[in-house]
Amino acid sequence: MKLQILTTALIVLLSAGCKREYDAQPTYAKPALAATWAKPEQYYSPGPQIYQEATGTWRNFSSFSVTTEGEPDKLGFANPYVPGKGTNVLYMNNLYGTNPGYTGDSGYYNFTAIKLFQFIPKSPDSIETGTVIVLPQKITIYTKAKEKLHIGVGPSDQPGTYDTRSGVFEIEVKFDDTEIGGPSEIKRRYRFNAN
Repeated sequence: MKLQILTTALIVLLSAGCKREYDAQPTYAKPALAATWAKPEQYYSPGPQIYQEATGTWRNFSSFSVTTEGEPDKLGFANPYVPGKGTNVLYMNNLYGTNPGYTGDSGYYNFTAIKLFQFIPKSPDSIETGTVIVLPQKITIYTKAKEKLHIGVGPSDQPGTYDTRSGVFEIEVKFDDTEIGGPSEIKRRYRFNAN
């Protein structure tokens, strides 16, 4: 009996030690953190940048950010200004819009990810800083023949971090390009500056 209790305790302890930080869910009220990077200004873009490994530099791009009233801790990207159009979510227009591997036409259709990031405060009493996680999903792209294909996005090895005082959050996103004949794991780093 004692051996069984010790074994169970060891399994629970090892499981807790192996649990990834980004799997943690907040256990208190969800504050309106995403609004820091989704200001109610027409054509607002939260200063997104992608890190270019080849040159070791950050590249600016534009992407319209959105948040929903029911889930104010989640940030997404869409185009509420032009019906039927998306936006340059995660620089994907540039990364996939002209990819000859699938003769993409997504530069025309653009991309939409209504809920892409979730902000989790450090504690209930300290919401100015905390972690950011990627909400796993498939983002639709289109071929020139109007076929739908999907790019998977999800969390990388560690969650990102945010600071509402500086207006900056940074995160690494893992892409899965297998549906378009690419690798199953591509990691790309991003930075967003609300100021």
